[in-house]
Amino acid sequence: MQKTDELLFKSIQEGDLDAFENLFNKYYSVLCIYAHSLLADMESARDITQDVFLTIYENKSSVAIKSSVKAYFYRAVHNACLNYLKTTNVHAKHHLQIASQNLISDNHDLMVRAELEAQIFEEIQKLPPQCRNIFQMNRFEGRKNKDIAAELGISVRTVETQISKALKILRQNLAHLIPTILLLTSAA
Repeated sequence: MQKTDELLFKSIQEGDLDAFENLFNKYYSVLCIYAHSLLADMESARDITQDVFLTIYENKSSVAIKSSVKAYFYRAVHNACLNYLKTTNVHAKHHLQIASQNLISDNHDLMVRAELEAQIFEEIQKLPPQCRNIFQMNRFEGRKNKDIAAELGISVRTVETQISKALKILRQNLAHLIPTILLLTSAA
């Protein structure tokens, strides 16, 4: 039987490192993506997310979670990101934009977007190695098919086939997310 987040957090407060590791593994990636959406800097997003987990663990006995553990983690990362933006004055314009937005609806949208990005990233990681590599070179690095083919010593047709295969797999495995994606893009 899998423990709920709240039970895991109670175990953490009792000193259970396995429970902490369980929650860390469950939320770290998606919280990094959420922090990245606020900061536009993945390295800082990772650092801040790690710091939040460390602070929570160090203060575990005095942490009082009134809603859900998930909501608490998101709020802690959100606040840490705002503090980072305030103190470093990096992305000052972005910080003002975040501060002026309606935090409830925008934070929800950002959380949903971060979770969607995490799910998409997970599905990309499940692609066969060559297919994943070619897809990432094309979609994330913006490389042309002929350049990928030359670098990997394969034909352009093989590159095209692997990209098509990746898109087909991703469409099948992510079809359940389409309504959510459409809602988010129509609200933007």
